[in-house]
Amino acid sequence: MKKWMTLLLAAAMLTGMTSCGGTAAETDAETADTAAAENTETAEETVDPAEADELPTDVTYDGYTFTVLSHDHPDTAIAWKVADIYTEELNGERINDAVFERNLAMTDRFGVKIAQNLQEKPSTIADQLISAGDDAFDLLQTNTQDQCSFVVKGYLMDMAQMDYINFDKAWWDSTAIDGITIGDKVYYAIGDSMLNGKKATWVVLFNKMLTGNAGVPDLYSLVKEGGWTLDKLNRFGEQIHQDVDGDGVMTWGTDIYGIGLQHEVVLPLLLGDGSKLIEMNADGSYNYNMNSPAIVDAMEQIWNFLHGGMHILNCNDYDGKLNNQWSDFHTLFMSDQIGFFMGHLGTVTLVGGDMNSDFGVLPFPKLDEAQAEYYSTFQYNNAHAVSVPKTAGDLTRTGLLTEAYEMFSHFTVLPAYYDYTLTFRSARDTDSGEMLDIIFGSRNFDISLAFNHTTGMQTFLQDTGSKDKSFSYASKEASNKTKVTTAMDKILEAIAAN
Repeated sequence: MKKWMTLLLAAAMLTGMTSCGGTAAETDAETADTAAAENTETAEETVDPAEADELPTDVTYDGYTFTVLSHDHPDTAIAWKVADIYTEELNGERINDAVFERNLAMTDRFGVKIAQNLQEKPSTIADQLISAGDDAFDLLQTNTQDQCSFVVKGYLMDMAQMDYINFDKAWWDSTAIDGITIGDKVYYAIGDSMLNGKKATWVVLFNKMLTGNAGVPDLYSLVKEGGWTLDKLNRFGEQIHQDVDGDGVMTWGTDIYGIGLQHEVVLPLLLGDGSKLIEMNADGSYNYNMNSPAIVDAMEQIWNFLHGGMHILNCNDYDGKLNNQWSDFHTLFMSDQIGFFMGHLGTVTLVGGDMNSDFGVLPFPKLDEAQAEYYSTFQYNNAHAVSVPKTAGDLTRTGLLTEAYEMFSHFTVLPAYYDYTLTFRSARDTDSGEMLDIIFGSRNFDISLAFNHTTGMQTFLQDTGSKDKSFSYASKEASNKTKVTTAMDKILEAIAAN
């Protein structure tokens, strides 16, 4: 059975298949029931070793409160609101009920209660608590760039050395952790409990009405056959775009754009070919790859794409020219005025409930069809990870409860997230589920972007790949190299000294 269907069936059993807002998702329940019936013949119980529960059954921490410190995002940041740690009761909403079930499982198995401490600036609070030696929280759940600042300060445990934590298990994002690892140390990790680690993933949404009207072929089949490339995305975008008023100028709010994007798409396009800008070695050293022929060629291909014609709308070009270009950008997609929307997976939350036309989800395209697989990456300033502060009181207990928290999330919160995402109008088709499996199956995490506050890598790539009016990456990379390598040297020296 496809992983997405396994997760959807799990969501059906755990949350009653209730849709956002509490109404019954009858179509999806029927899909799940049909799939279950079709797989009855092969229902012999086989447990994937990566999903096997190997945690002790005779350990209890009666009365202990396991506290997760995280973000209290404002209502205006609805895509990033943290709703995956604690809830008081069942209410029929899928993710809420999955969180309740996960926390109940933690109580039943280990006698602990889950608590959240949401703060506007959790990193500031964590800094104060850790520097004071206060063990007021067990896990820090925040974005990867903030986690990196704590790595440099020496505030975090090496999770790879903690009892019970096993990064080979399915509830840990192993492909991302490969990129996070410094030497043999893992100071923070992405698992199935933190939904912003999923929602911050770069994807391509497409408007099925516009692609259909333009004669675009079956995109899901194209992805599965390995033929979804940047050249094809560009060609399809040209097919879709329309100068509706015929004035020879593409106008926001009037005409139909083939592709809508932000400057930041340079990052997922470049990492989408599997490139490592800074590649960590097993001994803790690193390779600087920014001047490799492959990356120089990829940057030129990306620059040519981003400057390729009037069918492309760059949202950042309207910064300061609209009341809220981000909100208006989403509105264009919802209003059938953008064919392909290159953004994060949290966009489904922002547009799915109100969009009349059907839409689908795709991975970022390959740069070359010969590329073996698709790779996805994150918005590093939004993707959540978890870490264990050095102030944690009982590290054996913390390791066990952290592993259990992720394990139970894998069977509750993750299925509910798949269900929630796939049942937003047309994203509820079976092919979108397979796309999520591809998107989450191979994640390219680059350490230099996680440490962006020090390396400045994100701004450099955005400017040379998108903002510059002529392609000048090679010369600018040469002058920028010392800044990046000096930053990486200081980072690794600080970590080694902790």
